[in-house]
Amino acid sequence: MGLFSPKYPIDDDAMLDLLNKYPFLKFHNAFNGIEVYGTDAENIGNNYYKFWDGHGWEDLWKNRYLPRLFKLYDSWDENTKNKFCFTEVKEKYGELRVYTSVIVGADSINEIACDLSSWICADCGKEPREDGHRVIWTTGGWITNLCEDCARKALAKGVRTAFDDDLASMKNVKTKPFGYTQYQLGSETKVVYKETDDGWLERDYVEQINQSTSN
Repeated sequence: MGLFSPKYPIDDDAMLDLLNKYPFLKFHNAFNGIEVYGTDAENIGNNYYKFWDGHGWEDLWKNRYLPRLFKLYDSWDENTKNKFCFTEVKEKYGELRVYTSVIVGADSINEIACDLSSWICADCGKEPREDGHRVIWTTGGWITNLCEDCARKALAKGVRTAFDDDLASMKNVKTKPFGYTQYQLGSETKVVYKETDDGWLERDYVEQINQSTSN
């Protein structure tokens, strides 16, 4: 990461304050938990806060996901804080995947970040809408989710005989709200999210559906 200039830069003093308050932002060895870098200068230049610098997910990561993670971390006891770290942060199938050593809550903020990331342009960070619905253009092969402008640029790099057809085939429209259905014996629970003013997701309503059973 960090191949492009950050859209939301941070100065060294503020970065050091964050690292001291939230040590899980430092890179650690996944096997032994030891910090990868030994000096403040190295940690200031290389850390999870800057992980998506210049990427389309930088706003999602810095301004929406991490502040909620910080608030959650602040609520934990010292034992839980000491156990917490990122075990893996990566892109997979065009989505942001975040794995941590501690489960971060019933409404997992990691899962919400993943859901949102697939509707955010990975190149420029736009979150395109049409008629109130989120839309995105998804490339084949190495899956990447892009806005229409960035999808056009991606197609223009190759030799295309049916450019408009290719663009149309890439388009996805989210017609249903974010959410999930949990099935249990004799019932199902439908959870629907709504988007907050800052572009996050929170529970809108929960619907319990009881299914009749016969002996």
